[in-house]
Amino acid sequence: MTTDLEVGLYIFMLAGFLGYHIITRVPPLLHTPLMSATNAIAAISLVGSLVVAGGDYSDVENGWICTLLGFIAVACSSTNAVGGFLITDRMLRMFKTAEERARGVKRPVELQAFAFVVALFGSIAAILYWTRPTDMTMGDYLHHHVAPEALRYAYIASAAMFVLGLKGLSSPKWARSGIALAALGMLLAVVGTLFHEHIVTYTWIVIGLAIGTVIGAWMGLSIPMTAVPQRTAISHSLGALAACLVGVSEYFRFQGALDRVTLTALSFEVVVGGLTFTGSLIAAAKLQEIMQGRPITYKGQNLISMTLLAIIVGSAGWLVYTQAATPFFYVMVALAFVFGILLVVPIGAADMPVVIALLNSYGGLADAAMGFMLSNKIQIITGSLDGTSGFLLALLMCRAMNRSAANVLFGAFGSVSEDDVAAAAESKGTVRSITADETAVLFETAQNVVVVPGYGMAVAQAQHAVAELGNILRERGATVRYAIHPVAGRMPGHMNVLLAEANVPYDQLVEMEAINPSFPEADIVLVVGANDVTNPAARTNKASPLYGMPILEVDRAKSIIVLKRSMRPGFAGVDNELYYDEKCLMLFGDAKDSITKLISEMKSLL
Repeated sequence: MTTDLEVGLYIFMLAGFLGYHIITRVPPLLHTPLMSATNAIAAISLVGSLVVAGGDYSDVENGWICTLLGFIAVACSSTNAVGGFLITDRMLRMFKTAEERARGVKRPVELQAFAFVVALFGSIAAILYWTRPTDMTMGDYLHHHVAPEALRYAYIASAAMFVLGLKGLSSPKWARSGIALAALGMLLAVVGTLFHEHIVTYTWIVIGLAIGTVIGAWMGLSIPMTAVPQRTAISHSLGALAACLVGVSEYFRFQGALDRVTLTALSFEVVVGGLTFTGSLIAAAKLQEIMQGRPITYKGQNLISMTLLAIIVGSAGWLVYTQAATPFFYVMVALAFVFGILLVVPIGAADMPVVIALLNSYGGLADAAMGFMLSNKIQIITGSLDGTSGFLLALLMCRAMNRSAANVLFGAFGSVSEDDVAAAAESKGTVRSITADETAVLFETAQNVVVVPGYGMAVAQAQHAVAELGNILRERGATVRYAIHPVAGRMPGHMNVLLAEANVPYDQLVEMEAINPSFPEADIVLVVGANDVTNPAARTNKASPLYGMPILEVDRAKSIIVLKRSMRPGFAGVDNELYYDEKCLMLFGDAKDSITKLISEMKSLL
């Protein structure tokens, strides 16, 4: 006979294969919305949190601790779900072609989705009312007859909606509708869970949902697009914390009465959830520049981290073997928190696209483990989808940097000393600078312009000025395109979102492989805060740590203008050989201020 564990493993593997085939069809243009969407779907940990927060612990000593942990988990998960779906929809609303922008095309998904939800739940309520036995109240009918079936079919429908929702991300045209469907699936799963037989009180559930909804709505509606990477990292931390707390609550409740299969899933859940929680917080601090962005290293760093990981794994194995009710379980959870910090602290901010994708994957795996622990199939499915998505994106980012995941996690990339960089720069010669009025004169005759955005554009919040400059050039008859490197920015696809926010049509955004053959025909390449992804050393200098990394080959253009605050090296810690090219001119200053002056000078030349 097939056990629940076997069924769960089959579902986990099939959902993983399905997720692989769906997610590989999502274009790089939508990688940031994809990560945000899978992060929101991973908030399905909310269904487990609801059951824990509303459970009956009258026979458990200090059972209020379980309720408290469940309440915090509900608040964290609902924050993740509400914030994730709202900010994903904000991003997707901005992706339009030039033709759609010219025609003023709108996709009023909100009203359609709201009308559909009202019609759906109204129809269900009407059917239940008319099928109710005449001698039974509506409350008794719902509790004794409808609840078990409602929970089962709500989860099946939700799983289908999540899969179809992610499928919608294969095209900007259908992406918003897909995410609206996924959000409806989440709502259906939450409503279905409220019928769960183990929920006996709704007080802390309602309070937790209210808190999470308010915080999530604030995060989803107010956080600027330049801060999307750190918001995503914080969302990872909340989802992972919820999974960890639910696991701790279940261990506290059942103590030594858990079988080895459940203990294995529970140990995996709390360890991965714990390290993802603290690791994501460190990633958010680095992205927000609360912490130093460069790798923070120390002697014996990898040895200490590996030793700690071995202790955690050994502890989990011992707990599963002995099935003991011991305080040492909580020590293991605390060590997982510490390991998460040690894992991310030595990683530079330039590697954050890979780190965020991996943390996304870890969060999904923690959710799947919770599903195994609670025998909840919808959590296994969504956890597998989220884990697959994060893992695939991490591999794509590693490939874009020509590095392995192990090198990203343990290589301390970018920890080159500033003295070495200064000495290397001095040996390369001098750079040539240019002013805004001289740049305006050069653009007067340019007919083919390529703009290369980078993290510096995000820091200066110059995307709107960049878009305005592109429009002016286009009105003068020039061809303007935007070259996008896969790891530009701090999150996969971040540059696409920022330019879409500035009303740049997505059909003018060109991926690296497509734009590289066109650089020799470009009259001017304007590099806006992009450093390592334009360094020719990646192609020509075998001694460079960047060697082998695919780059935007801007050095092949007829002339290059670089907007940069100073000659400080990028996050890789190496000097950019592009700046010493005789075709390259440096326009020093804040990118937004420089482009604003440039636009003013160009208008004065009319």
